[in-house]
Amino acid sequence: MKTGVACLATVGLVVALTPGVASAASSGTFLPVRYLNTGSTETNAVAVADVTGDGRPDILAGLGPADNTQTSALLVFAQRADRTYGAPTRLAGHGTYHDVRLATGDLDGDGRTDVAMATSKGVDVFYQRSGKLAAPVLVPGTAEDVAIADINADGRRDLIVSAGIGQVRVHHQTTTKTFPASVTLTAPVPDVTPFDQVFVADFNADGRLDVAQSYGSGAWVRLRQANGSYAAATTYRGSGSLTMAAAVGDVTGDRKADLVLSVMENQPGAAVNVFAQRAGGLNPAPTVYPAYDCPVGLAIGDLTGDGRNDLVAAHFNWLAASVYLQQSTGRLGIYTANQVDGVGNQADALAIADVTGDGKPDVLSVAYTKLAILQQR
Repeated sequence: MKTGVACLATVGLVVALTPGVASAASSGTFLPVRYLNTGSTETNAVAVADVTGDGRPDILAGLGPADNTQTSALLVFAQRADRTYGAPTRLAGHGTYHDVRLATGDLDGDGRTDVAMATSKGVDVFYQRSGKLAAPVLVPGTAEDVAIADINADGRRDLIVSAGIGQVRVHHQTTTKTFPASVTLTAPVPDVTPFDQVFVADFNADGRLDVAQSYGSGAWVRLRQANGSYAAATTYRGSGSLTMAAAVGDVTGDRKADLVLSVMENQPGAAVNVFAQRAGGLNPAPTVYPAYDCPVGLAIGDLTGDGRNDLVAAHFNWLAASVYLQQSTGRLGIYTANQVDGVGNQADALAIADVTGDGKPDVLSVAYTKLAILQQR
């Protein structure tokens, strides 16, 4: 029996990954995985957005420096007219030896998608200009993770930065398109495990955006009040001792943002915990779903086109990405797992998007020196 949090792994192919059969109403099945080579052992993050202005989805990879002689970098795999991807364009960042995270959105309000990359030196902002991303503008300060949102509803998108366990900086964008550190939010946390992420969503259905941070053994949420201040932090703890990653989205079918935490243990302790939104906030008691060994990165999106969001988990050291399809009952179905080579422990390891042009969302995963593409059948 596999127990504990060590996440011991097999060597070679994944065998007997599927503990049950997903609902026949939704397939969510995939072709054999294929890869894009990044050439870096420090491939930390993946995202998908049109950053070349041609209406086609491009694939982004965030690279941490492999050693102290390098800096962080952003790779752009631009989609070609035939829906394939060639060699990437590499854009140097400012960060030194450290992981990176990615966020995408129109930061400057020109209708084009930009990229924010959290690095050891701060947030590198890559603005889209003339069909490509320009060299980054650095927003300095400790940055473990970053989100993009108009959190104060002034019509300008802001940077929300995870600055370490129990600390989030809100950089409100000014009229001159700069990002001074405007607000610092803190919360008491019981550990210093360095696996933090930051999220912005309306967690209590009052029409205002709130802030959440996940950390080594749970997450905290601070709700934004009508006067612009933030309520005291509410803490959410999952079913296990080690939370490697989180995701936010509606996985219960009520169109409200839920919080999902992974529990990075071997079976039977491996799990994903869903803190469903209820009246006034998130339910303090999660719904616990069994998982394949060592779930780390999480992503939420509608894979099957039925209007319900599904959940994808990457599995550290276990060569797999698993899919939970949301059922009509508002619960997640039994997971099915798909072989992916070289899955690491990156929290920003997954993305869901149609990158093959067939109208069906695909799953992308960080896979050591590559990006894996699982194309839906």
